[in-house]
Amino acid sequence: MKKPRPFLFFSWFSLSIVSFLGILFFSFSPRAVCEDSARPIIVSILTPHTEEVRNEFSILFQNWYREKFNKQVFLDWRNVGGSSDTLRFIRSEYASKPEGIGLDVLFGCGVDPYYDLKVEGILASCPLGDDTLLSIPASHHGTLLRDPDSYWYGVTIATFGILHNLRVLEYNALPQARRWDELTNPKLQGWISLSDPRNSGSMYSMMEAILQSYGWERGWRILTGMAANSESIGRYATDPPRQTTYGNSASSICIDFYGFTQVSSAGKENMLFVIPEDFSVLSPDCIALLKGAPEPVVAKRFIELVLSEEGQKVWMLPVGVPGGPSKSSLLRMPVRKDVYENYSTYSPLTISPYESHQGTNDVHELGFQFNSELAYKRRDLVCALIGAQLIDTHRELSATWLHAIKAGKSTEALEQLGAPLISEAELEKILQKEWAVPTERNRLKIFWQKQAQDRYRTLKSTFR
Repeated sequence: MKKPRPFLFFSWFSLSIVSFLGILFFSFSPRAVCEDSARPIIVSILTPHTEEVRNEFSILFQNWYREKFNKQVFLDWRNVGGSSDTLRFIRSEYASKPEGIGLDVLFGCGVDPYYDLKVEGILASCPLGDDTLLSIPASHHGTLLRDPDSYWYGVTIATFGILHNLRVLEYNALPQARRWDELTNPKLQGWISLSDPRNSGSMYSMMEAILQSYGWERGWRILTGMAANSESIGRYATDPPRQTTYGNSASSICIDFYGFTQVSSAGKENMLFVIPEDFSVLSPDCIALLKGAPEPVVAKRFIELVLSEEGQKVWMLPVGVPGGPSKSSLLRMPVRKDVYENYSTYSPLTISPYESHQGTNDVHELGFQFNSELAYKRRDLVCALIGAQLIDTHRELSATWLHAIKAGKSTEALEQLGAPLISEAELEKILQKEWAVPTERNRLKIFWQKQAQDRYRTLKSTFR
């Protein structure tokens, strides 16, 4: 009888073990799991949005998808920082992986980057049905709210407005401003809050919109009246609404989110945020499908839900209201018009942001079209002018304005105090020449500040 050869026995035994392990490996390998029709679908979303926003839309989409398609879906949120960090990341990734970076959706970052990302080939066209888009305007006063080629869509809109402390206004018998120019009312002297546009992009945008809407000459007089009525000028955009809530001012200028936050905190019976009736500038915060998205079909469904009435309600309705957020109030203005019509009771605004009150002023009869390219080009120079004429010389401006009010010459004073230091044509020339030279920039800033101080001192002596 022959003894078994150890080598052959070991080889046969090893082959059996390897085969068995191979069956286990391939049975439970990621590929096998991926081929399981019961596996959860994962949609990856790159966003700078807060945890509150991410949580609310995770809950909404998971429940909606389970009910509609009887499948599990998960949202894999990727947050790499703010808007600038997000854009830097996405461009860097597509530079090395131009066909796709393993992410499905870009959600947030405002609107301006979407113009560039479309041209750069980073976004994918994502046509949606008329039932989704019917209540979303294509544009508003020259600002696109969705891409005409379906590469991106506005989800929420932001605007600037006036925050009022109703208790302070009532107690001091002060007028409630409903238009930008009403903030120049001499009765409001010492009761307005502003912030420095050199430190606040939102404050600059608001002031630039006034200059564009009313025209350079009249716009400067309105800005001057608002500044002259201010008790002080805050450093950051969050300062004015807080001062108004504390009762240190009666009214302030701020973006809608800051206004809504204060109204939510202090109550509608105490605080009111209004979009001025003379004009408003709406700016969308957007969403888009990314090129090479791993889950394009499901990602498109997510975009559709975010833009549907069901998804849009979550931005505006408070916690506890059916159809609203489950844990956190988001306090954003939805882009859909019908949400304001169908849920006006819960709107943080007294009127829809789409309602127009233009026509009371001949400047606006044809509709105001905000020029964002112009605003971007001249931002530093306009901020320097505002700083020299209204901020750094605020003490002299306020003293002269108060002197004129007591003398009963506020109308005459505003015309003279608010005359711009340079014309719009001069601004364009400076922008092309001197402003490119640092020493010249500094010289002009000092010169403008002295020019403003001399004007205020001279005018103060004439108002008797």
